[in-house]
Amino acid sequence: MSGSDLYIDGAMLARVRSNLSGIRDLMEQPAREMQDVTGSAMGASALARRMDEFGDEWSYGISKLSEFAGSAVEALDRIAEAFQAADTALAEALEQAAEQ
Repeated sequence: MSGSDLYIDGAMLARVRSNLSGIRDLMEQPAREMQDVTGSAMGASALARRMDEFGDEWSYGISKLSEFAGSAVEALDRIAEAFQAADTALAEALEQAAEQ
């Protein structure tokens, strides 16, 4: 294979996509649970307020990680589709060139 050959490791792309999809799915439950954390269960008002803030902050952060993982999965899907289209187009061009 020369430096100009088009190549993508499909198995690696699929593993990365699967891992990112798993991260997205894994993060959804903690994000929901952290959103439901209530400070009122803590008793003291200052602690309750801080616990509410903590739950909101963590829920936001976890949901952002989930969102970014989902976006990365979508981007990897588009990369795989584009590579497949390019590979098909190159194969057709090579066939046409061989016929001439």
